[in-house]
Amino acid sequence: MSLKQKIQEDSNRATKEKNVFKILVLRMLLAAILNKEKEKRYNLTKTKPELFEEELKKESQLTDEETTQIISFEIKTREDSISEFEKGKREDLAEKEKNEIEILKEYFNVQ
Repeated sequence: MSLKQKIQEDSNRATKEKNVFKILVLRMLLAAILNKEKEKRYNLTKTKPELFEEELKKESQLTDEETTQIISFEIKTREDSISEFEKGKREDLAEKEKNEIEILKEYFNVQ
């Protein structure tokens, strides 16, 4: 099972459990993954115009390593936000970002 599939399964499970916060974090992560896949597909159409739709779809799938890079970027973004929120004395928002990082770390380096 790929890392993306695990995230999708966990998102479905969170939906069934009505864990709203986890649903929001995982959907955001899935959106970032989808955007990266679209970018990869677009680049493939430019470099390999001979590919058919099915081949394009298959080749544009992200590897677990690429997905991990996205997760790493999302964690870094939140860490930057935390420091800014703490400077602005917004501990409530900093705490929210910390909770998001905890969820994202569940998928970091998971194989």
